[in-house]
Amino acid sequence: MKAISEDSLQFVARHWRHGLFSRKQAWRRFRNANSNPGISIYGADEPVRRVPVWGYALGAALAAVILGLFLFGSNARTVIPATAAVQSVVLPDGSQATLAPGATLSFRRHGFGSRDRSLRQTGQIYYAVARNEQLPFEITASEGFIRVLGTRFQVISDSTCTAVDVVDGRVRFSAGPAEDGLILSKGMHAELPAGAAAPVLNKPATPNPAAWATHSFIYDNAPLDEVLRELSAYFECTLGTDAPDRRLTGEFESGDLGEIISLIETALGIQIKTTR
Repeated sequence: MKAISEDSLQFVARHWRHGLFSRKQAWRRFRNANSNPGISIYGADEPVRRVPVWGYALGAALAAVILGLFLFGSNARTVIPATAAVQSVVLPDGSQATLAPGATLSFRRHGFGSRDRSLRQTGQIYYAVARNEQLPFEITASEGFIRVLGTRFQVISDSTCTAVDVVDGRVRFSAGPAEDGLILSKGMHAELPAGAAAPVLNKPATPNPAAWATHSFIYDNAPLDEVLRELSAYFECTLGTDAPDRRLTGEFESGDLGEIISLIETALGIQIKTTR
């Protein structure tokens, strides 16, 4: 404390001039500085530079933006908006999502695949999930919650219901992360109506409900009338036969309809009529 006092006295003795440390003059300088467009920075007697007031405001605004990006940028969500066409995207963890027209998908890009794999969706989306047993892939869709480790499935969500169709692997489907749910496997379909406590199993509308995204058809002893109805909807035509009670086992890629029809006719020994 004594050293500080002596240093202060030496500074005053060395720089003292009449009026230099006057409180009145100091107040006058402060008032004059704030009445001008800029702020004067004083040395012993005269101003050495002037900093415009707007410069301080701009600096403060830039600092606020940088701070906001630092604090909140990691929580910003990447949103894939709805379009009028099917679109496929590769997620940061290597998983693939195929969005039907009108679907939307959002997730936090920062840390996705290392910190979490959580997404939100609306509409109809098909997923081919990269396997990661340490970091589950989780989807919130309307009132439904889906958790997988790595598999292929689709989720359809609107204000009335959330439905899940599994193409391969296993999927846990529930009304929330902490709620009881169902474990679905290949070929299974479940629905969660709005307001329901848990999803329920149901028969899928078609043998291959995700064919719009996979472009393949797999049939295991399927009734031929169901097969033709599904192919008719996909290829936008009407297929019919005189033997609708026959059953079909086979796998087809959605390339050429004529080739698919020919294969079915040969396998079952029937005729199929096509109307467009």
